[in-house]
This record gives sequence, C-alpha cells and structure tokens, in this order.
Amino acid sequence: MPYALASNLTSDANDHASDLLSPAELKAMSVRFEANAAQWLTENAPTAIATTTTMRKPKSGLGRKPKSIVNPFYGFVGCTTHLGRYPVFAMDIIEGIARLDWHDRDIDVGGKSMPLSVRNLVLILESLSIVTNEVVEDLLQLRERHARRYVKAIELIMPWMMKSRPQDLINEMEGIEPEPEASEWDDGDNLHKPSAEELAKLHYDMRTFIEHKSAEEYNNLHTAELAGAKISNMIPLPARKQHPMKVEALGLLNQGINLSEVSRLTGVPRKTLRQWRDASHSQKLAA
Repeated sequence: MPYALASNLTSDANDHASDLLSPAELKAMSVRFEANAAQWLTENAPTAIATTTTMRKPKSGLGRKPKSIVNPFYGFVGCTTHLGRYPVFAMDIIEGIARLDWHDRDIDVGGKSMPLSVRNLVLILESLSIVTNEVVEDLLQLRERHARRYVKAIELIMPWMMKSRPQDLINEMEGIEPEPEASEWDDGDNLHKPSAEELAKLHYDMRTFIEHKSAEEYNNLHTAELAGAKISNMIPLPARKQHPMKVEALGLLNQGINLSEVSRLTGVPRKTLRQWRDASHSQKLAA
C-alpha cells in the first residue's frame, strides 16, 4: 500500500508540472498584459489639468484694466505677526462673506453652491500686498473664474476690516508709537517715615560697610572700576601689635635673670618669655 500511494503522488506532481507555462509563454503573457494596460490608461485615465500659468491667455492692451486692490493688512496679519493668520477682530467678517452665494444659482438648480475657503481668504491677506486676479490664480492654483470670486470677496472684506480694527492695530498701521501709561500701583504696605532715632540706629547697624574705608573711598573705587581700572579685592591686614612688655622682658633676660623672676616682674607667662628668647637668639644667629 505505501508504494501505491507514493506512485499516485508522483503521477499527480507530473500532471501539475505539465500544466505550468513555459518561459516563452510567460513572456508572451507579460507583453500582452502590458499592452492591455497601456490601452486602458489611454482610454480611461483622467486628463491632467494644466496649471493656471500655462492656461492663461496673454492679455491685450485693449479694454478695461484688470482690478487691482491694495492690501493695507499685508505685514500686519499672518503667521509671523502678533494677530496671527486668523485675526479675531476680522473672523466674523471673513466667514460671513465666504458664505455668500458666489455661484448665483437658484436653490436645487444647477448643482451645489460651495462657500469660499476661509483659509484661502486669510492666506491672500497674509501673502499679497496687491491683490489681482492673476496673482490669486498663481497663489491658490485656481482657474480664472474661481480666482475672480476671491478677488471680489477681498474687495468686500477690506472696508469692513478697516472699520473693525482695534486701536493698537490702527496705531501700528499708522506708525504711531504707544504712549507710556502711568503705573497704577496700590501701595498696600503700612510704611511710615522713620524717626531720627531709627535713622541713627540704622546708620549704626550699617557701620560695618565702612569699617575699612570711608564712603567716599568706596565711591571712588566704584567709579574707577566702571572706568576700567584694575581693582584689587585684597584687603591688607593690619600690622600685629607688639606686646608692651616684650622689650623690657628681653632686656631682663639678656641681663641673665632667670625666667621665673622675669615672669614675676613683668607678668608675662614663662612660655611666652621662652618663645621671645628663642626667637631673639635665632635672629641674632641669622644676622
């Protein structure tokens, strides 16, 4: 039985191998698919819409000049300004005019009338100093008829925005510097004028500031430091005062009197007398 099953599997594999296409048949099929795909694309693929710059016809010098609108808000609204791309004072105006019937169609007749893009309108205000139909076509990549709607919308928006400007924007656009306002600060501290005794105590408590130099000397140092002079921060230490009995005690020791007697006569401890004596002998030897 196992041998019969193995023979059946081998025969099935041979039958499937005979159903596979040869390399030449696969190549012919690939060429046929490519030709069919190219033909389908030629017949069904959408035609690319040319940009407005290639579609635009050259303007003749005859007839009415194209509409040109000066944008006074150029440089005062936009991403890089403190008002931002969507100025709060103008958004109701822009959104209201964007929702007007720009296609002049009756209700349920001729398709759906879409409002203008609010983003495109604020982009025009931000990017163009002079608004014309051609520059709007190039900026937004629109056809001439649709770009004309945006130009008309900007023409309607401009006077209402001028009327709605906040005072700080008016001053900024007209180059008026804001006047400094007085600070309205309410002093809540219960302070009182110090008395003469309190001032005297304050001067006494601050005496450490002029312990080493007078106030005039400190002021002169400060002025010199501002002028670029080199100022040393080292404070010289005062010279150490000599013991009033040192000279007399050394004289007695040089006379041969013992330490105990000199200590009794001068009141200087014997340890100190011994240090003075040894230091004196060292100085004599060094000399």
